[in-house]
Amino acid sequence: MRRWWGPTVLLVLIMGTGGCDAILAEDSASLFAPEAGVCHATASDERSPEAYTPIPCSSKHETETFLVGRFGGADAAAEAPPVADSEGRGRVYKSCDAEADLFLGGEWRESRLAMRVLIPSAARWGAGERWYRCDLLEMHAVDRWFPNPRANSLSGALTGDSPLRLSCFTEPEETSQGLVNLPPASCTGPHATEFAGIWRAGPDVEELTDEIVDAGCLSSIADHVGLPEGTLGQRFEPLALVPEGEPEWQAGTLSVWCFLHSPQRVLNASVKGAGRTVLAAAR
Repeated sequence: MRRWWGPTVLLVLIMGTGGCDAILAEDSASLFAPEAGVCHATASDERSPEAYTPIPCSSKHETETFLVGRFGGADAAAEAPPVADSEGRGRVYKSCDAEADLFLGGEWRESRLAMRVLIPSAARWGAGERWYRCDLLEMHAVDRWFPNPRANSLSGALTGDSPLRLSCFTEPEETSQGLVNLPPASCTGPHATEFAGIWRAGPDVEELTDEIVDAGCLSSIADHVGLPEGTLGQRFEPLALVPEGEPEWQAGTLSVWCFLHSPQRVLNASVKGAGRTVLAAAR
């Protein structure tokens, strides 16, 4: 199989580490909380009232805040914001994750969308702020992983046959930098590559080896086509995209994009659910 690392994702799960914030007095008048249902011109780190400049989602923007929640229980009682790989960090991410799919009307990981979570810096946490903010961003393409500005809300954006969904692509081309160009193509016309689904590693997987990713993506391809893995033969070559710095990794969940590549013949229609007709067409 071919496996490649995507460009470093700038949309890391931002968890406050102190930064240069001044220590705030523990005064309710100084507490700040972001709003849901607003957008932001750039994908910058806006975790203080001085930097917070929301705009209507009808204006050109890169980021949309679809949910603002509040820490509770032991997480809220902690003296510092949750650190990487902590249970508190995972709970916040999972909360945003579940609401994102409801907000969009579909699985955001199977699209050109990225999700990020922001929480207060250490200084503002010490002042009593306990909010968390869930954002969505549209990216240009699988091989162009940076924000694509838009001028309307993403609410319901993945319902029906959404153009944001990952679908079919041309022949993959590896660049000299080790990245892969994968321009989109119509699934009803000639194409060489097709998105097969997300493979999620279990909690016992601490490192994604080639063998583990290979087996995981083969399973996703078999499910996508509707055939047992053993009957796929050499018809499809698995491709796996593992974005560096993916927020899910920092929250303790490993997800991999799996694509099938047809090295022997051009595909003129999607093979999703094609089953044994794929075998007949290859004869």
